[in-house]
Amino acid sequence: MNIKIIIPFLLLMTIVFTNSAHSQAKFSNTLTDSLLREINNKKGPDKISAQMELALQIMGNDKAEAQRLANSVLVAAKATHDKNLETRAYYVLGRISEALDNKGISVAYYDTALTISETSGDNWNKGEILYRKGTIKHNLRDEINALEYFNASLQASRLSNNFKIMGSSYSMMGSIFRVNGLYDRAIEYIVNSKLNYEKAGFSEGNAWSAYLLGRIYADLKLPQKAMEYFQEALDIYIKQASFDGNQDGVAICYEQIGLLNLESGSLEEAHKYIDNTLKIYTASKSKYGLSNSHKNLGLIEYSMGNYDQAEKYLNEALKVKNEVGDLLSLPTIYQYLGLCSIGKGQIKAGFTNLQKGLDLAISNNQKKIQLNIYSSLTKVYLSINDLQNAFNCQKKQIEIQDLLLSGAVNIKIEQLQAIYEIDKQNGQIIELEKQNEINSLIIKQHRISQLLMILGIFIALLISVSTYWFYNKIRQKNLELKEINAAKDKFFAIIAHDLRGPTGGLATFLEYINDTFNEHSPSELKKILLTLYKSAENVSGLLENLLIWAQSQLNKIEFSPAKLKLTDVIHNSIKGLKQSADNKEIDIQFKLNDQIFVLADPNMVQTIVRNLLSNAIKFTPRGGLVIIKTNVQDMNNASVRIIDNGVGIEKSSLSKIFDINNTLHTTGTENEMSTGLGLILVKDFIEKNKGTIAIESEPGKGTVVSFTLPTT
Repeated sequence: MNIKIIIPFLLLMTIVFTNSAHSQAKFSNTLTDSLLREINNKKGPDKISAQMELALQIMGNDKAEAQRLANSVLVAAKATHDKNLETRAYYVLGRISEALDNKGISVAYYDTALTISETSGDNWNKGEILYRKGTIKHNLRDEINALEYFNASLQASRLSNNFKIMGSSYSMMGSIFRVNGLYDRAIEYIVNSKLNYEKAGFSEGNAWSAYLLGRIYADLKLPQKAMEYFQEALDIYIKQASFDGNQDGVAICYEQIGLLNLESGSLEEAHKYIDNTLKIYTASKSKYGLSNSHKNLGLIEYSMGNYDQAEKYLNEALKVKNEVGDLLSLPTIYQYLGLCSIGKGQIKAGFTNLQKGLDLAISNNQKKIQLNIYSSLTKVYLSINDLQNAFNCQKKQIEIQDLLLSGAVNIKIEQLQAIYEIDKQNGQIIELEKQNEINSLIIKQHRISQLLMILGIFIALLISVSTYWFYNKIRQKNLELKEINAAKDKFFAIIAHDLRGPTGGLATFLEYINDTFNEHSPSELKKILLTLYKSAENVSGLLENLLIWAQSQLNKIEFSPAKLKLTDVIHNSIKGLKQSADNKEIDIQFKLNDQIFVLADPNMVQTIVRNLLSNAIKFTPRGGLVIIKTNVQDMNNASVRIIDNGVGIEKSSLSKIFDINNTLHTTGTENEMSTGLGLILVKDFIEKNKGTIAIESEPGKGTVVSFTLPTT
């Protein structure tokens, strides 16, 4: 394999990964401070591990201090007799020696670490060590041994789920395949790299994989696919740059997007992207990046026909490329300097530069660039009607194209065979891994089936419990409906018996008076009319209670609480009952607290007081006494008591007094009609006003009815 073909890749890797340390200084300082605090706060193995990480962190800025720290850590790690810790210490020393460019010492440390990791079964560190040995071989252009190390690293990393190192190994192997023209295998390996970087949550590696895929599709002349991957990489690098300030990844993506636009003829768009790379590299003072930006701007200006401006950019690029020793970029620069001269009519100078570029490309074994220069020479010879040289250049293009298509431009046949063997081994490992994944999926599927079965049983139980709960709710509703139906039946019974009877009696009595009116004296007629009046009055009271109670049951009565002065409500309630009390010579006494205010519906309170006082008058004998008292029961409630010295109520009847299905039909002391509906209505209204009611009574000693209403 030609050594020089790898140099652009190595330079690019250097820009993205090595130079990034300098643009991340503030973040490195933060991490260093964090590690120092961790070292101070920890002891034993944890402290040693933190010291190792600190050594790796500072080796970019202070290699000597990093090496001193790593040496002391190795001594501490050996003292713990922890093989994993000792392996890591040798690995860290290998990394620092590699940074110091002591490759031989670095390999010795890695070999020692590898031996310890193999005896202790430490696959995590083993994978990292093998990867580092692979990169050393890669840097030495020993690609076959590099591939073997990367392949071994993959196997160890798989066993330890070290996804980041798996991603790195796949990436390096894919890059080697790409450089050697094995694009199908390169794509497969870099896709695997991307997947593992995603598993590891390593966004920079994920971006790099996307970038490499873009480069492959650009090589394959699939610009749309290439653009998709470059844009994906760019998005990740921009997001990362917003955190760590490193713009190198952004720059390489801008460059490739700019070149794609150049190839497609979108020159203004290409100029915009390459200008962006120039700004980034100017800020970071990257000579290699600046030289590439100037070269690319020269190509764009040439394509736009601005030959003088193109030459300025190309000459600046040529100067810097010579300074940094990037000989591989020189053929392209000379090619376009020659084309600019020819474009300006300077044919001789143009041929000189084109030939210089071709000679360098042949020296560097850069077949693709040779192809491009021969293509340019063919066009120039045709333009000056030199058909023989045009034919010769065309013939050279065909020869080079055949070599490119054979896939053996930059690699010997025996090396190609070795790569295929390694690739085959890795393919077998991947197949085994896929089979393991399939087996894991089968086991997972069985577990899911079991979980679904358990879930199904749980859902069935839940449905059963829900069904039982709904059944109980329905049964409860049915009981409530039965009670409502019973209340309805009672309502109709009252209408049928207690209301129809008196009204029917009134009609019969009135018919009798009409038929025998002339047979009665005025005094007899007066007594009869008084009896009719009382009966009509009782019917009126019953009918009013029935209508109010029915409206209450249908929620047709609007509940409108307001602040009321309790004394005023009581006086308003008994105005219509004064005549009934006077007729029975019953004395009504008031013991009212004028300062009590309640929060209640005024109409409901009047109905409550009217019904209770009516009952007291009805069941108190002529000449009796009824007392109405009010007082404050507690901070939140006021109490009203209506006390009579009437006939009282049997104890057995008190429990049924508020039940509509068991209402008492007791007549008053002077045969006044009663259905018990008034007390049911009273209880309903008191409860609507958030109050309570209680009845105390003994036969022959009278009754005390107490109820409360809220004061606030």
